[in-house]
Amino acid sequence: MNPLPIQAINFSSRRRALLGGLAGGLGLSAAPWAAAQSGWPAKPIRVLLGFPAGGSIDVIFRVMARAAEQSLGQPVIVDNKPGAGGTVSIVQMKNAPADGYTLGLITMGVFRAPVTEDVAYDPIADISYIVCLSHVPFGIVVRADAPFRSWAELLAYGRANQDKINYGVPAGLGNSAHLLVEEITAQEKVRWNPIPYKGSADTAQALLAGNVDFVVDGSGGFGPLVDSGRARLLAVASEERSPKWRDAPTTRELGYRMSVDSPWGLGGPKGIPPAVIEKIQDAFKRSLDAPEVKVALERAGQGTRYKDAQAFTAFAKQAAVEERALLTKYGFARKP
Repeated sequence: MNPLPIQAINFSSRRRALLGGLAGGLGLSAAPWAAAQSGWPAKPIRVLLGFPAGGSIDVIFRVMARAAEQSLGQPVIVDNKPGAGGTVSIVQMKNAPADGYTLGLITMGVFRAPVTEDVAYDPIADISYIVCLSHVPFGIVVRADAPFRSWAELLAYGRANQDKINYGVPAGLGNSAHLLVEEITAQEKVRWNPIPYKGSADTAQALLAGNVDFVVDGSGGFGPLVDSGRARLLAVASEERSPKWRDAPTTRELGYRMSVDSPWGLGGPKGIPPAVIEKIQDAFKRSLDAPEVKVALERAGQGTRYKDAQAFTAFAKQAAVEERALLTKYGFARKP
């Protein structure tokens, strides 16, 4: 508020008292916010997830949330908001008050959606990155009764039957699974046909029905198929071998430049106070040490990928640039 011009005015005692009261009020107005930060959280925390309940990340995060409640002293409510490839939850999170009571789950889709479609958020300008927690390993799988015992056998068949090879990817074209195979086929100079599905369940059904020759999906999708003996894991698209499926080679070991690093964590609206961010970050960091969280991660074939707010923010800035370049390379970037 700009003060009235003083010039040569002689204030009455009443006006001086009034202005003094206003100044005191302005000074006091910051006190409740400071107190709120020191006493945060004073009510339940809601976390928006951009996909249906029951998926691997959803299941694991709910276990983490229960463990984090022990440190936060308040319930962490998981609110599934599927739709538009996860952007519905991010837009709702972005528009929430920046008080730490409404958060959102951050996946790589957060950086890709603004490149491929017109979404109502900017991944850097509109989001506070709080803590990175884990990552989803991707795998290349075939049916258990398929004749391919290794990636080399599948590749040899694919060379001889280039335009006849169909592979399934969840969540549409332009996602991690599709981009991985695009990189591989470009390096091998072969032509295969990507078949997009809505999610892991549809992709798995297509594989088992014989509608595709192989699929590339996250561990939440391929894991149950492999563990039940209905599918065979030929490779994992990670820098390191999976601690759960140790016999499967990595795509790096097979000689390919690209691997899929798909970390996920928590974010919130831009402008959350640093003290609140630190409390959330520390509570979820401690949750990673909880035995039940370790069991849930191991069961899903995931590992921890902890980054504090500063490191997660730096990762986000780099990911936004790299994902735009990759999607532009393959023609998925929307026209300005």
